[in-house]
Amino acid sequence: MYVNFFRYVWQHSRREQIIVLFYVVASLPFYWWSLDVPKRIVNEAIQGSVFSHGQDKALLFHFTLTLPNFLGGYSFDLSDGWMLSQLPYLLALSLLFLVLTLINGWFKYVINIRKGILGERMLRRLRFELFSMVMRFRPEDVRTTKSAEVTSMIKDEVEPIGGFFGEAFITPAFLGTQAITAMAFILVQNMWLGTLALSLIVVQGIVIPHLRREQIRLGRMRQLESRVLAGRIGEMIEAAPALHAYGVTRYSGAEIGQRLGTLFDIRLRLYRRKFAVKYLNNLLAQLTPFIFYTLGGYLALQGRLDIGQLVAVIAAYRDLPTPIKELIDWDQQRNDVTVKYEQVVGAFAKDFLLDNEPEEDPTPVAPDAPITAVGLRVVSGRGLVQIDRMSAAISRPGRIAIVGPAGSGRDILPKVIGRQITDYQGSITLGGHELSSMSDRMASATMLYVSGEPYIMSGTIRDNLVLALRRALPTPEDPKSAFDRYWRDEALKTDNPVVSPDIDWVDYGSLGLSGPHELDAAIIQALRVVDGYDDIFRVGLSSRLGSDLSPDVAERMLNARGAILAHYAELGIADYVESFQPKRFNTNATIGENLLFGVSIGQRFTPENLPYDPFVRSIISAEALSGPLTTIGLKMVETVAEAFQGLAANNPLRERYSFVDDAELNELWPKVESSWQRGQRRQFPAEVRDKLIGYALMYVEPQHRLNLIDDRLVERVLRARRSFRQFLPAQDTGEIEFYDTKKLMPGATIRDNLLFGRIRYGKAHARDRLVAGAAEVLTELGLESFVVSKGLDQEAGPGGRLLSAPQRATVQLARATLRHPDILILDDALSSFGASEAHMIMNNILEAMAGKTVIVTQSNDDDVSAFDQVLTFEGAKLVGTERAAPAAEPADEAVEAADEAAGPAEPMPERANPSQANPTHQEAMK
Repeated sequence: MYVNFFRYVWQHSRREQIIVLFYVVASLPFYWWSLDVPKRIVNEAIQGSVFSHGQDKALLFHFTLTLPNFLGGYSFDLSDGWMLSQLPYLLALSLLFLVLTLINGWFKYVINIRKGILGERMLRRLRFELFSMVMRFRPEDVRTTKSAEVTSMIKDEVEPIGGFFGEAFITPAFLGTQAITAMAFILVQNMWLGTLALSLIVVQGIVIPHLRREQIRLGRMRQLESRVLAGRIGEMIEAAPALHAYGVTRYSGAEIGQRLGTLFDIRLRLYRRKFAVKYLNNLLAQLTPFIFYTLGGYLALQGRLDIGQLVAVIAAYRDLPTPIKELIDWDQQRNDVTVKYEQVVGAFAKDFLLDNEPEEDPTPVAPDAPITAVGLRVVSGRGLVQIDRMSAAISRPGRIAIVGPAGSGRDILPKVIGRQITDYQGSITLGGHELSSMSDRMASATMLYVSGEPYIMSGTIRDNLVLALRRALPTPEDPKSAFDRYWRDEALKTDNPVVSPDIDWVDYGSLGLSGPHELDAAIIQALRVVDGYDDIFRVGLSSRLGSDLSPDVAERMLNARGAILAHYAELGIADYVESFQPKRFNTNATIGENLLFGVSIGQRFTPENLPYDPFVRSIISAEALSGPLTTIGLKMVETVAEAFQGLAANNPLRERYSFVDDAELNELWPKVESSWQRGQRRQFPAEVRDKLIGYALMYVEPQHRLNLIDDRLVERVLRARRSFRQFLPAQDTGEIEFYDTKKLMPGATIRDNLLFGRIRYGKAHARDRLVAGAAEVLTELGLESFVVSKGLDQEAGPGGRLLSAPQRATVQLARATLRHPDILILDDALSSFGASEAHMIMNNILEAMAGKTVIVTQSNDDDVSAFDQVLTFEGAKLVGTERAAPAAEPADEAVEAADEAAGPAEPMPERANPSQANPTHQEAMK
């Protein structure tokens, strides 16, 4: 990018700038006439100078064009004018002044609108260029860049720069020509007044910018301090869980408070300077009218200046301070903006940037082209040698293990191959292409790097899985409407992409798929490889069914309900589910669920709102349930208050009563004790009673085990259930879906729709067996992909925060497996799993990647018998390469060259026999 702000603006907007400058020049004659007309109104129309010789009429609007003498001096009448009496003469000139005012206003409107559009376009261009530059940072530079600071610069710091893009050339031209025109007009009217006004303006133009230098310095300090503050707040938000764990939130608050104080002090000094300069500027601006009134009035009284000229001079100067002041403000803004622009561009200017992505598809790399390192040396930013003069060749395809202790070259070489480190000495090539200089598109077409820190973006799980497949280059669609055409044209004017992200970018051809209808099956297969299918399937079962079902799916879902229950009977697990029946109390559902016997659609009948709803409270009172429910809620609070004292945070009892919040309990318990002390145990305040009833409505006997539900209470609840459905107002029927064996419930989860009941508590492994049985039936009925699709549509959260660490790792591995690259690099990618699970997933990946190249980091204790080639590191030194293939096997020229450069191989350290290794370590395939 251009470092000079004005050069950048002119390069990208000169056509629009010239058009607006044409409007500026075209407006000057009208501006001059608008200054001259008031003088003619006073002298000719009001004082009647054109009617001084007894004439009752005068000629108005007579225009003559006279050529210069060297062209012959001919005159041409453009208009003969009109003969008007004094009053029509006055009205005509006044109307002319109004028309000129409207014309000048129209010119200002057009110029300002075009300036605004120009500024917004340039701001859009600048932000996109800055974003593009960030995406071209080397991985090393990205890791040292604070995302919050970059976001602050792209979003906030360039905002004032964007507002100045339209001002850069147009404002000084527009205001300057207006000021010069007004100044010339004053000089024409009276040389003394004009000279005096010009002198004061020159003083104003010199003194004010000089005083504003400190203001510029303070503004620069404010910008830098604001950027540091944004970066620090971003860091603390990301580290908030750790700060809470360490108990250092007050220290963090003190640090932010100090930074805010520093910023406050800078801004306070800036405001004082700003308004002091503004006061002086206004004083100088008002000094000239004082002189005009005094000196001009004196000259008028002496007869050396007529009244019309004085009025015209005062009117002209009335317009003069505004452009002069705005020009001074423009100069101040110019200094601020150029400094901000240079700081922003400087922050994004790196010594090395990745090349722009080529438009055409790169030449594919041969599937058997080796990875060859010759004299590879990697040094960290602190000068620590991480890989020392390594030379080796990695044959492809094959299974390669990189072995060594943590912190050795084992952790660095995968990053070099995966292009996460591009600053190195020596050479490492793939098929003759230097890895550091390959384009992203070329490298990603062949290899995929997977680290132990999964990169999960906000969006659905499906979005994250398909992210690596969005590599197609779709052709821009022709605009189908005026709005689409406008959208495309604006993108072209700012060099923004014209292809919408909403169209399908998935490269189905690279996966061997014919279209999007086969994508879900490929995703399911990838999830099975990395042992993530069950998790997604469970998430899908817990997802809301929704009402956007095709008739075919809805019919199969209803059929699945009966088929699943029949299949459970075959498996002998039918009694694991207690179904919903209109005339029976479901002991494994809450009291509230038994009362409603349906699913809440909106917020009105949700569990937290149920005890406060007027209709529900009326039903509870009518069926004499207030007392029993209050008693149940009180017993639950007593139990929790007694049991939670000194109880560990991860104790299962806390999970059982998770709906009783500690903060609520601390607030509620003193009120309960206060009622006891007054001997009013059963007469609680209304808010306490409602809270206790709310707890009671969440009570489940098999789960909470307080033996509080008897036959009498069950009878009352069932009676209340009938009353609730019978007396529910018609306008509220849309708030709840009642259970019906012959209907689906769009507001309920898929699991509730299929099981139509609750899983019984106390059955060992009941949930796993029920899910497995349901999966078998759903697969037979062709509903497996529907359930998985619902699971894939769940949000992952920013950075995958809604997923557990193993789930984030699973999504990343499934994404890589779905992509099926020629080279898959697993850099400690299975560290989130247990040893046995990691071993199983690794075997699945190696099997799925048969015929491809898989590079895996391993510790010294891991079993590497499944790998074709082993590279062993001790510290930064490669101490040996071990191949499973016979030594006499022919090697290609690149392998031979690498072996010669490596010199004599150092002796391999003794390796334990895999059969004698620790069984635990054998399974810990990381």
